[in-house]
Amino acid sequence: MKKHLFNKYKAKSLLLLLVFYFLLSWLHFSYIINYDDFNYVAFSQDIEFELNWKRYIIITVLLLLDIIFLLYAKVSNFLFSILFLTLFFFVIPSGLFFASNNVVKPEIFISHNLFFIVIYMGSLVKWNLNFPQLNSYQSTILLLLITMIGLVPFIVSYGPYININNLWLIDVYETRRLVAEKVNNTYTAYTYSWFTKIIIPVALVFCIYFRKKAFILFSILSLLFLYLCGAHKTVFLGTFLIIVFYKYEYLKKTFYFIKLITAFLVFALMCSVIFDFDILWELSFRRILMLSALLDYCYFDFFHDNYIYWSNSFMSRFISYPYEVSPDFIIGRDYFNRPLMNANVGIISDGYKNAGYWGVGTNILVVGIIFSFFNSLRISPKFFGLFLLFLFSLLNSSLTTILLTHGGFLMILVAAFLLKDTELKLK
Repeated sequence: MKKHLFNKYKAKSLLLLLVFYFLLSWLHFSYIINYDDFNYVAFSQDIEFELNWKRYIIITVLLLLDIIFLLYAKVSNFLFSILFLTLFFFVIPSGLFFASNNVVKPEIFISHNLFFIVIYMGSLVKWNLNFPQLNSYQSTILLLLITMIGLVPFIVSYGPYININNLWLIDVYETRRLVAEKVNNTYTAYTYSWFTKIIIPVALVFCIYFRKKAFILFSILSLLFLYLCGAHKTVFLGTFLIIVFYKYEYLKKTFYFIKLITAFLVFALMCSVIFDFDILWELSFRRILMLSALLDYCYFDFFHDNYIYWSNSFMSRFISYPYEVSPDFIIGRDYFNRPLMNANVGIISDGYKNAGYWGVGTNILVVGIIFSFFNSLRISPKFFGLFLLFLFSLLNSSLTTILLTHGGFLMILVAAFLLKDTELKLK
């Protein structure tokens, strides 16, 4: 009975994903390709974005094949959810952009599909590694102690610049500029994401499970304090995802995720069509999904046969970086006429700008190995929000940034030593 229930949720989730795809297609080809950022790129490249039916039919057929494959693939519930989200965040937007113009390279769409395939292939690898384990309550205490001690430098450095108005999203950018000018602390710069994306969210899940109200309050207040330190709204996103996706199993969470997103897309389209109110889809589907696909095109175009070989990163001591500003600002300046635009991209374009298709393949392989490792640990679905946030980071950050600054390496350690077998322990 349980197996039948899980298969039902798989089928319903994938069917809704297909509905979402056609609705997003309507939004993209009717509205998004006429938005300012697409117009800037079209003008700078002397091209025009419009629906290419031949390409659209090709990507639709390929997406159907991906969906059918995922429906029958023998993978864990955890990996099903990750593969599902890979289609949602990477394959579908890339495919729709591929169908927007004849000049868009098919290699970009192929790379995102390869990402999907490599993550699946990771399920075929069996990891037989044993790590010393703390029990779940000991893990909770350890994480809370680390938080208490680790936040002291933040209190010292950011305390004078706390602005309570930021809680209501007032003066956010003023606070960011102020702390950028006044605070220069290597420790806080590196550990900010460690605390907000990994340590405190994991502690919060454990606290909710053990129903320790004081610990829950401390975790939430710690996250709010860290938000006030830099006014980064992604702190709220991480907290929201952890709490919202705490309940239910992986397949139920995946179904509720796509159900909620599809309903929101329908609502956003209705607001746009009936009331000419576009801000909902502008700030969500355009900004998160389709702008990322547009930036992939820009990076592949600019860095074609012009790779930088990580010279603005860990190879800077050995290879001279050829530009005055970072790649993010180059793309903003040359393609969007906005020199101060920080045009962040995910692991596909990050790999391409550094080493072409070898770089793309390297990034895909590294992330595939990481998810294969996570899949072997039998982690509780209560931590689903943590992995959703990690996957989202892959959409708009370089791999080295994710592993170092955003705490990817730390997440691997926490998963191995604190989260292993929690699918069995945290019922």
